[in-house]
Amino acid sequence: MATNKKRKKTPTQHRPNAMLIKYTKTYLDACYAATKRIFRAMGEDPEVFETFTKRQKQDIFRVQVMPPRIQAMAGHRVPKPYLRYVQEELLGYLKRAYYDKDSGVTWMDLVTTGQVVELTFGNDSFLETLSEAQLRIVRRVLGEFKKRNLFLVMQEALASHIKTSLLMLSQPNFRTYGQEIEDIVPALHRPSLQPIVRIVTHECQSLRFKYHNRERTAFRIGMGKFLSLPYTGATIPIRKIMPNARHDRLLNIYIQSHAIYRFKERIDTFFPILRNQFFVLSFMIAQKLVRAPNGMQLLACVAPLGMEDKTIGYFAFTIDGDNLLVLTLLPLLSQGVPEGHILHERLHLSPDELKYLGMDRLSFFYDVDISRIPLLKKVLFDELHLDYIRKIYNSYHTRNDPYDDKKTLFVKNYFQKLEEQLLDRTEVFNEISEPDMED
Repeated sequence: MATNKKRKKTPTQHRPNAMLIKYTKTYLDACYAATKRIFRAMGEDPEVFETFTKRQKQDIFRVQVMPPRIQAMAGHRVPKPYLRYVQEELLGYLKRAYYDKDSGVTWMDLVTTGQVVELTFGNDSFLETLSEAQLRIVRRVLGEFKKRNLFLVMQEALASHIKTSLLMLSQPNFRTYGQEIEDIVPALHRPSLQPIVRIVTHECQSLRFKYHNRERTAFRIGMGKFLSLPYTGATIPIRKIMPNARHDRLLNIYIQSHAIYRFKERIDTFFPILRNQFFVLSFMIAQKLVRAPNGMQLLACVAPLGMEDKTIGYFAFTIDGDNLLVLTLLPLLSQGVPEGHILHERLHLSPDELKYLGMDRLSFFYDVDISRIPLLKKVLFDELHLDYIRKIYNSYHTRNDPYDDKKTLFVKNYFQKLEEQLLDRTEVFNEISEPDMED
């Protein structure tokens, strides 16, 4: 009896996927809608897009441009959670930030659809399929792209946002991060192009110095590589601190671990990833010097609020040779700084009282509803105008957090008692100073 033998199948060679393929109707409809929005932003009537045939519309989007992919540079150590964070932050920014809000064009529209339209409209093989009327539309759109230098503006916007994310992740006592943008890379067997952003690292620079007969360690403040700019260490002209200095040399800025710890402890409401951003803004950009009540100079610790830089504390420093060494961070209401000095003159609060009430930390302004405490509101808001501090906090959050009612009541009761004591003192003083009418 004959047995059936299974025939051995000869292996078939798989053909590589074609680089140009058709996308789904849902994808194409989304591309068409984004293109109309971009036309409107370029000053073009969105409905002229309908003059292209169905085949021509499909041909425009045969190739896909994807958002940048974040990777570590070979030989540079970047934690994977950091790479994921930068990637997610970038995608979120592209989706929520508008290039033209009136037209509804987001940066994601430009990075994806906008670049595809620019590439295809400049392709000779596509232009050969167009009528004279369609060619005029293409020339107008491309001319507007070129006039606005749209590709360069888009690249700078993406790089700037990535830079902000890397500033937040950098730490002067550990590692500073920078970026390099490579050319657009075609994906293997896929009709898509994608730029690659490489994250580069700069290990911390440190030095040892003596202060009050004690050896300490300080770390260099710096900004990582950004596009064509190399790693930059923070410097400040000595004449900015000492106007009568003979030589206008630059001082390298270092910060000791104690100051980093004090910053973390006292600027305690912001996310930890904002710490290095405030360092760079304070030491490399603003460099705002303030004279303390005792005559000592301080460097303001600033945070951005709209187009302004607002003071949230003060850095005490010393100069050693060619280096400015940051020693600690003083709270905004410390007696040794301008605002705290005025507070002390008005209410005579001791350092222990400030600490007991939590006024040595920035979270005091977010937890306590100062507007419910008249004595405190008069000094902090009406005289010193420190109500901006909570506005800074809210600018980094999607919603306004409520005040801590329990802590507010505790502080309110304390100042009510203090106000009663101040009134008693005033009455006693008036009685003593009044002339004796019987004489």
